[in-house]
Amino acid sequence: MPSDTSLRLPEIGKRQSVLIFTCFAAAYFFSYGLRSVNAALAPFITEDLALSNTQLGWLSSAFFISLAAMQLPLGVWLDKYGARRVEACLLAIAALGSFVMVWAGGFSATTLGRILIGAGVAASLMAPFSYFRRCYVVEKQAQLGLWLLVAGTGGAVFFTSPAAALASHFGWRSVHLLSGISLAAVAVLLWRVVPDHDVLVLDVNPSAKPVSAWKLLRRPQMLHVMPLSAIGQGGVMALQTLWAGPWMLDVMGSSPTRSATLLLVMMLVMTLGYLAMGVASPPLQRRFGLRNIALAGYLCCFVAVFLLAAFGAAAWPCWLAMAAGVAPIMVMQPYVSTQFPREAAGRVVTLYNMFVFVGAFAIQWGVGAMVDALAKGGIGRETSFALTFATLGALQVASLIWFAWHSGRSAKQA
Repeated sequence: MPSDTSLRLPEIGKRQSVLIFTCFAAAYFFSYGLRSVNAALAPFITEDLALSNTQLGWLSSAFFISLAAMQLPLGVWLDKYGARRVEACLLAIAALGSFVMVWAGGFSATTLGRILIGAGVAASLMAPFSYFRRCYVVEKQAQLGLWLLVAGTGGAVFFTSPAAALASHFGWRSVHLLSGISLAAVAVLLWRVVPDHDVLVLDVNPSAKPVSAWKLLRRPQMLHVMPLSAIGQGGVMALQTLWAGPWMLDVMGSSPTRSATLLLVMMLVMTLGYLAMGVASPPLQRRFGLRNIALAGYLCCFVAVFLLAAFGAAAWPCWLAMAAGVAPIMVMQPYVSTQFPREAAGRVVTLYNMFVFVGAFAIQWGVGAMVDALAKGGIGRETSFALTFATLGALQVASLIWFAWHSGRSAKQA
């Protein structure tokens, strides 16, 4: 496959770049918000539908498993049709899923709504990441991605305390009604505003041969990062987007209102982390490299998980430390992307993302199942959460060691 130097990047002016970024950011705002909204709406949904912790875990996990299932075909679509067409069409499906949530009267229909939303927002981060990979120089890609994540955490902030307040006055379904209308509007905006520069990059390289996901999967760079993306990043995502809320209720004894407020603070810290990394990433990248920046973020998050397991309610500030550690973690995806040619950008970023969301699905459901199983065995809720978090933390550290060992050996051999 041709290297980066054999590709002529499109000429994109500053004003056009702002418009392109704004469209992608608006899509990711709602994608990230809907991903994490169940942490704030959990008390309302559980009461309305009489759900167990296992059912609640499955309801949120359905979002991740549908999103993960979309990643392989999504990579092919992005490489063939481009970010504009793919993301706009999928957002229409997400809007439909939100409307299903509004009218759903039971657990099955609500699960269907979450599945449609998960499938519909599957391209909300991968489309811009593949677009940035093809249309901008390497030095700009991580920074653009981090600024995009600022928009995403803005969505997460809105879908915590403000969403809980809206649900308390008008019911949790009102949140999904507004989301459905907004997603439909963003889909139209994307279709009309974003140019097909990423497709044009491929058109000027007709000799480039498509690379199958299976071949990419067999590459050492992908094999080494698989456990870390699934267990490490997927585990952090599972905790932040669902189990932080129930943990605050059961371990800290917080009210739903206080829990939503703490979740809001956590998302604000994450947003500040993205802002700081967006500014600092170019000099940090030159000095330490994207790989080492990401590993520092992983280590911060994993230590936080162990401290929450060991000290319970007294360690609640560790949720803020975990939120701060997410920003450096997110540069791992641009790092992996730069290990492959631009022509494979869609497949690379979606394959990586598939591991993250498969891990988030398995861990989000698994945490609920393990907590319920321990509680049924006579163990208290606080201790059940502690044992579950300790188990997750051990698996996360093992995945970090695996990646650091193998990637370090590959670097020495190179």
